[in-house]
Amino acid sequence: MAKNRDYYEVLGIPRDAADEDIKKAYRNLAKKYHPDLHPNDKQAEARFKEINEAYAVLSTPEKRREYDAGGRVIFEGAPTWPGAAPPPGGVDFSGFEFNLGGMEDIFGEFFGRGGRGAGRGPFPRKGRDIEYALDIDFLHAVKGTEVELTVRRNGGAEKVKVRIPPGIKDGQRVRVGAKGEAAPGAQRGDLYITARVRPHPYLKREDNDIYIDVPVTIQEAMLGATVEVPTIEGFTKIKIPPGVGSGQRLRIRGKGVPSPEGPGDEYVIIKVEVPKKVDKKTKELIEELQKINPYQPRADLW
Repeated sequence: MAKNRDYYEVLGIPRDAADEDIKKAYRNLAKKYHPDLHPNDKQAEARFKEINEAYAVLSTPEKRREYDAGGRVIFEGAPTWPGAAPPPGGVDFSGFEFNLGGMEDIFGEFFGRGGRGAGRGPFPRKGRDIEYALDIDFLHAVKGTEVELTVRRNGGAEKVKVRIPPGIKDGQRVRVGAKGEAAPGAQRGDLYITARVRPHPYLKREDNDIYIDVPVTIQEAMLGATVEVPTIEGFTKIKIPPGVGSGQRLRIRGKGVPSPEGPGDEYVIIKVEVPKKVDKKTKELIEELQKINPYQPRADLW
């Protein structure tokens, strides 16, 4: 291959070529001589380096003006890629900046992230990611579920089945690989699903624990009782100990949110409910109870 070839000759363009023509010529030649398409071909590799060197100069307006004024000698020996060492005894190219924006666009069209050139190509890229907000029921978020979404992209639509993992929180995202927008010659982008968890009528979540307020009667609180309470798995029976107070917590182990470390717990918050209407007979019985079993709950508070 002849040395000191004119950069315009290298790219096969006239000296008055427009920027778009320079980019187009480079695009065609870089694709033709890329080393991934010619493994172990030293001649193709040398041609590829020469093409990149020419494009790095001619695609930058300032460097192109300098080249047109002084010729190739100004840039002779310039490193093909940023970070390459300057030639010994030659010109110091430490301030030389390559116009890599166009190269990134071009190489992105040739080699996707998953292709053979992904590791060797200097600028891997992929299509645009898609964001999707998903409204999901509280129990589905806690226990996990599978949903079918209609994802619109590139002017079309596709139905995508997505597994929502157990324990997903409000605002948490699920990534579905390669379900985003496509890009020419590149890997698809990803689909990111943001969960918007609807509140439950009576179950509340804190970290991996579930909380629920359970009303009980005065009789149940005083004498104890067995009552049914809801959990994420359905109803279960718990024992209310005699003398339980309003606001006291009872724990049901393992009935919380699933997690890799193990499920959380459910906490039952006792709420003692007092009758709003008291007839004469009930009033007499309560007064009699106070006489038999006097109790002052504030006696030791102040």
